[in-house]
Amino acid sequence: MKTASTFLYDLVHTLTQSEKRYLKVQAGAGEKDYLHLLDALLAQKTFDEQQLVQDHQGANFVRHLAVNKQYLYALLLNKLTQFGQQKLEDQVVAKLAATNVLIEKGLYRAAYHELRKGQQIATQYELFELQMMLCGLEKKLRALQPFKKQDDTHLEQLFKRELDSLAQLKNTVEYAYLAQQVVRFQMQFQKIQNAAQHQHLAGLTQSAQFQHLHLATNFKSKIYFYQANATYQFVQGQVKKAYEINREFLDLLEANPHFLRLYAERYIATLNNMLIDSLVIGDYEVLKEGISRLVMTLQRPEFKSIKNIAARVFRQRYLLLINWSLSQRDFAKALAWIPKIEEGLAQFGKKIEKHHRITFYYLIAYLLFLNRQYDRALKWNNLILDDPKEDAVKEIFYFARILNLLLHYELGNHALLESLLASTPKYLKARRPIYATEKALFRYLGKLLHHPDKAEKQKLMADFKAEMDERFQQPAEKRVFNYLDLRLWV
Repeated sequence: MKTASTFLYDLVHTLTQSEKRYLKVQAGAGEKDYLHLLDALLAQKTFDEQQLVQDHQGANFVRHLAVNKQYLYALLLNKLTQFGQQKLEDQVVAKLAATNVLIEKGLYRAAYHELRKGQQIATQYELFELQMMLCGLEKKLRALQPFKKQDDTHLEQLFKRELDSLAQLKNTVEYAYLAQQVVRFQMQFQKIQNAAQHQHLAGLTQSAQFQHLHLATNFKSKIYFYQANATYQFVQGQVKKAYEINREFLDLLEANPHFLRLYAERYIATLNNMLIDSLVIGDYEVLKEGISRLVMTLQRPEFKSIKNIAARVFRQRYLLLINWSLSQRDFAKALAWIPKIEEGLAQFGKKIEKHHRITFYYLIAYLLFLNRQYDRALKWNNLILDDPKEDAVKEIFYFARILNLLLHYELGNHALLESLLASTPKYLKARRPIYATEKALFRYLGKLLHHPDKAEKQKLMADFKAEMDERFQQPAEKRVFNYLDLRLWV
């Protein structure tokens, strides 16, 4: 039996409240089978077509479900295209469509007038793909009677514009390919780990295109130039250089505000990268200024078109602030942010993706633990442990188990801790190798449970502290301390 496609269900569950409202207004009055199907799909937490049919037996939309699904999918794509026509590219496409309509009506002068409007937008924003389409339509228009008597100058200008657009597209494609090769390397390996990888990247970075900005002959190519260079420096571990390149790119966008509107998404992504870089290199003044710049995007019209911009700014801002306080060991400072974070998580709901939500849970639990608020920390940590699906940021699920041991020790739940000391290593071993630091912690907690004498405990603590100081210096153990710095607990 063929499995039902989830395309429609997935699309329906990405709809914003304003998009749903727009669809229902466009539908008008009266009963619509496709709207009932829409509501039924929205009510399902996971897609189950058999359950859908069973829950709505006798409903009109179920009788011809396949037809109604196809109709609703096509309708959603059509209406969402109209709903999103605030983008510059959409405005040019609308002018192309208007030009074709006027040509069909024989209104050639009016058609040329609409065409010129589209050309102005495409030229200003370097939309070369659309410039090619505009050139093609202009050639069609100039072959018609009202334009046949024009001299060759207009024709030469048209072909020059078309050839220039082709050259610019070629330049953009070359830089896009260059950037993608570097980005794919980062996604696969994160950092350069051996000589072969270094040689592979060297083959890309020794090219003239990679080294010389002036060879990027249009704005989009420049974006790819900066992306390739910043990513390369990051995978080399040259965080300061990556930060400087990202900052240079942001300055370029700020100096060209009309392009900022077109590449607002890229601006937000690069700003976030720059802020992470400044956090890593410890440039807290830049971090502070950058977070303010991030918050200000909510007030700027260039960023209004970015989907879920408020949720993204909330998420980026508070993750940066928490990590900032952790890096400075100012754990008490972060406590004041927890109510606002809790409020934001409730307000934005699924707009905060699961992997970011899980990250918030862990960081808050960790901060509360460091502030010795163990009951509150356990509540937040349990939000991770109670999730039956470990399908996002799996490392956090693993280290949440380690934090769980410490919390139950501090809360005096020693009987439960004894059970957890047996089950947690088994849980971890089934998923990944156990770090030497974790094994040392298991031994230490086990000894603490069976050595109530104060003097013995003090000796155990001193020995464990010395071992943690030693483990911290070992590169293979760094990951543990990034998530849970046991030296601070001791």
